[in-house]
Amino acid sequence: MENSAVASEMHSIPHIDAHLNKFSQAWVVALAGLAFVLNLPVLVFIAALCLLISALAPAASPFRLLYKGVVLPLHLLRPRIVEDDPAPHRFSQGVGATFLVVASLVFLLTPATTLGWVLDVIVFVLAALNLFVGFCAGCFVYYHLGRFGLLPRVRYEGGFHWRGV
Repeated sequence: MENSAVASEMHSIPHIDAHLNKFSQAWVVALAGLAFVLNLPVLVFIAALCLLISALAPAASPFRLLYKGVVLPLHLLRPRIVEDDPAPHRFSQGVGATFLVVASLVFLLTPATTLGWVLDVIVFVLAALNLFVGFCAGCFVYYHLGRFGLLPRVRYEGGFHWRGV
């Protein structure tokens, strides 16, 4: 009886694959960084599209599909399942996607390319901060907006945790 209670509690606590998150962040860092260094706004658009799909339809995320279809079968990484709510991570991806969509529109519709590159570099820096230091700024904002009642509170006890690297 006790084992079934533990099993049902495990199913009610949300989990994420931390390696999938890191893999996605690495791609965002690479795309945003290369876009800036090579002056290729099309890479900003590609990163924006990937993040937008990841935030709105996580199962169809290009990063997830690449991770599940190539990285895992080749045993380049193994899943690392941790207790965490996926909602703050989707929120973070949505914020990054918004910045990059606006940057793409700036490149497409205005001569103010500096603004587009500033938005791209912000996403690059925040994704790199998460990738290398383990601090998710979007998750931090999500948890605090939840505390103020502006977003749903997380689905489990624990709140924001800076996991580090």
